[in-house]
Amino acid sequence: MQTPNKALQNQNQTSVNYRAWPLFLLGFIRLFYVSIFERALYNYLYYDMGIRASMLGFISSAGSITYIFAPILGQLLTKKLLGIRNALILTSILTPLLTGLQIIYPEIWSLIICRILLGLTLGLYWPNCLNLLSRWGKVSSSKKSKKNFGFFNLSWNAGFIIGLIVGFLWAFSWSDFFAMIISWSLSFLLIPVSFFIKKRETSFISQGIVIYQSEDPLSHLDIKEDLVVNSKTPMIVYPVLFSWFSIMFLAISKSIFIFGYPILVKALLSEEFSYLTYLVQCGLQFMQLLGLTWINSMKIYSRKIATLISIIFVGIIAFTIVLLGNIWYISIITVIVGLFLGLIHGVGLKIMLEYGTAENTSKYATINEVIIGLGFGLTPIITGYIIEVSLFGIHWFLTFLGLVILLFLIFLSRNIKRGENNFESS
Repeated sequence: MQTPNKALQNQNQTSVNYRAWPLFLLGFIRLFYVSIFERALYNYLYYDMGIRASMLGFISSAGSITYIFAPILGQLLTKKLLGIRNALILTSILTPLLTGLQIIYPEIWSLIICRILLGLTLGLYWPNCLNLLSRWGKVSSSKKSKKNFGFFNLSWNAGFIIGLIVGFLWAFSWSDFFAMIISWSLSFLLIPVSFFIKKRETSFISQGIVIYQSEDPLSHLDIKEDLVVNSKTPMIVYPVLFSWFSIMFLAISKSIFIFGYPILVKALLSEEFSYLTYLVQCGLQFMQLLGLTWINSMKIYSRKIATLISIIFVGIIAFTIVLLGNIWYISIITVIVGLFLGLIHGVGLKIMLEYGTAENTSKYATINEVIIGLGFGLTPIITGYIIEVSLFGIHWFLTFLGLVILLFLIFLSRNIKRGENNFESS
């Protein structure tokens, strides 16, 4: 005979027949189109329209800085006015419109305004996708819940990486402008797909929780399947500053490599090879994903060593770029650097998640989001000015920054030793 609680649980699981495929398709379409459009837009502005690197930095940063506040505002609008389904429909309508305005009015002021507004619309998208997944998790078995998160992660990861490959083929065969137009047209598919989300699923919103999509909102590669971390939190043996400074280094260094590469291509090769930017960014993203996956299998002390070694290698790579100055070497080594960025990112994110779990607070996630937003938002602005003065000045800066961060993290983690608190990875 079933207990009342067990019977109620079974009733809930069978009474809620949610429709998951629209969410997975939204993730794939959005990241497929974004990966192509963003790369094509930057190439078009820099190679074809001749916008200066410093101004390109401002345009690039607008959306990232805005996204620091977007999840909070988006969840407020969702709870008070829209509901999850209407919020996803609204952002699916606004996204193609704001994307198209960047093509129609490619003036600097218009581009910055559109990108600020796009950053705000992301606050209606990512948190609500995760809210739906959480809602389904409460009425599904653990196996089904993990499968939903797995499919969602696969959908946007595949969309992003496949999008860059397709963008490369379009840019190589035709032009960046062609890739930009076609990817924009594909963004309109978001609208009909969003209407397939069931109305009955949107009555529930996680109370008191703001779930962030960490990382640069244009390179979504770190949504965690386990939104609720296991109560065992061994990573809090690390000082929380270890997480914040490693994440800051990740954001700054990744911005430098991604933003600086197209400029190096034009200076060392020519704008005719702009299509290389798609392949290099795709490779970097894929290697970062491998690093994020690899770090989860390591033990506590090994994660410390992996982080420190990764920072050393990023600094060395930046230094060798200055010494060699060969674009083909830079292309290959930029892809490889993604692996080290993934290792750094995985450790920093895990520390942040487990501190939040141990203290039952979202303040660490909020601080983490602010650091990432500032890193990805401000770095292109600074990088744009530096690179106009010295082509490899940003790599000198990254070499010096890596050394400073390395020494500081060694000092912070000096008490984390092999054999002590050496839990199995959770």
